[in-house]
Amino acid sequence: MTEKVIAAIKRGEVVILPLEHSYVYACDAFSLAAVNRLHQLRNDPPGVAAQVIVGKARTLGGLAQGVSPEITELTEKFWPGLLTLNLPQNQSLNWDLGDGGNLTNFVVRMPDQISTLEVVNATGPLAIASATLAGAAPVTRFENSHQLEALDVGELSDGPLSTVVSLAGEILAVTRVGAVTLEALKKVAPTIELANQ
Repeated sequence: MTEKVIAAIKRGEVVILPLEHSYVYACDAFSLAAVNRLHQLRNDPPGVAAQVIVGKARTLGGLAQGVSPEITELTEKFWPGLLTLNLPQNQSLNWDLGDGGNLTNFVVRMPDQISTLEVVNATGPLAIASATLAGAAPVTRFENSHQLEALDVGELSDGPLSTVVSLAGEILAVTRVGAVTLEALKKVAPTIELANQ
């Protein structure tokens, strides 16, 4: 099943993959045509950036600037899992996640879903967005109305959102509290703070 999905991504197609608690559209993060198709499927308004998933933490070094020892320790502790990082992108990257190349930051994580990790490790970083129309709730049950190649692992359990940690300058701040608590983060990165809401 994963072989067909991997082949479809390499052909520049959008596929459907499971994360921990929802299904997402996914495609090669470096294929502008595929990323545009992903946003069309969701009817996203212009300027919306897809998120990114990676299969190994060390991939971050090629995608992001400012990967400090604290960030590395956070990925070692909480990846794969429900920790999302909002990081400055490497300026040499040739990608457009749907924002017209205007954003300097991108959002990335490594999901705790074995079959999806197998796919992303075979393809490289993937752009993802919830497999629904823009603004709709995430889907936990497999739906494939567009007849895309997909990994169907059955109904996914509801669960918490990922915790989002953002890097601004040299400051790490929690911009959304989710599955990983501030207390747990501070044990690994003592300087991390809750962002001003």
